[in-house]
Amino acid sequence: MIGVIERVKNSVLLKCSTLNDEIIAKDLINVIDEGIYHFAEDLISLISDLNFNLTEEELRNKVSDIIKTPIVKKIKRKLFIDSLALQITNDGFIEQYVNKEIKLDELKKKYIKELNANKSSNQLNMTEDLNLNEIIEKLRLYVDENITSSLRENVFLVNAINALLDKTKNELENGLDVMIKQADNKYLDILIGELTNNVSNDVIEKEEGEDIMTEKEVTQSNNDSKSIKAASNFDMYDDMTLFNKMILALNTKEEKLSRKESKHKERKKEVDERLNATNKNIEANIERENKLSQRKLELNSKEVELNSRLSEAEVIFLNMKPLIKGLNKIKKAEEEGGNKHE
Repeated sequence: MIGVIERVKNSVLLKCSTLNDEIIAKDLINVIDEGIYHFAEDLISLISDLNFNLTEEELRNKVSDIIKTPIVKKIKRKLFIDSLALQITNDGFIEQYVNKEIKLDELKKKYIKELNANKSSNQLNMTEDLNLNEIIEKLRLYVDENITSSLRENVFLVNAINALLDKTKNELENGLDVMIKQADNKYLDILIGELTNNVSNDVIEKEEGEDIMTEKEVTQSNNDSKSIKAASNFDMYDDMTLFNKMILALNTKEEKLSRKESKHKERKKEVDERLNATNKNIEANIERENKLSQRKLELNSKEVELNSRLSEAEVIFLNMKPLIKGLNKIKKAEEEGGNKHE
């Protein structure tokens, strides 16, 4: 039975992981591309009568550069964080089903609620939501600098563009939410499929085997009872000897249970150590990414400062140019005047 549980757990885990890869590669990209397409189409229709020299394709490419990669990273992180909750949920229901503690109908009713509860329990001390405020703010900044900054007097159009940005944010968030909920239902389908295809047959075979063994045991028991009545084997031992034999048998069983318990503790310790190591690696990667982001911001700030100084230097040189020309004329005039009076 333990072998069946482990085999189903591994199969479900592999299929759910494969599903996550498919979601990232296909469903997520479709949600983002659809949002970008609608935004670019609506924005171009708002400014089509103005001279911005911006095509819909160029706008789509620019918007994609701004929001696509950050959203993909965000959802990848969420699916990774939620994967532990998913595994805990699946493992728990697999054990309950194989041990006949729950039926499929009850499992289907409880699964999504249990999965969401495990997601909220924050096993990795990490969180990730579907809020896109920070990402859309970068898009809003681009639109403000390149489009709305030249439309300040047209309040109606500026408000329409801002409303479009809010609409795009809501559509993307709703699309991602639907995608995650659909994924949860697909996880359930995977679990039900594996339990139906693998567990039922194994359990039936085991039950049939147990029935056969039971019949043999009954037959053997009847034979043994006849033999006991005929020979009275226990009569050869006194009460103290029988008592000692019983204690010895109990001690042997206790030793076996203790060894199993010790193995389970060691395995649990190994799992906890691996989980801690994984958490440390994740935290280290996040910290490294934060440092790189901070360094990038600092470099961008320095670049802006250098560009500002360069602009100031260019202004100074431009202002000095007429002065130099004037000095050259004065010098030339003095030289020409000197030659006349020599």
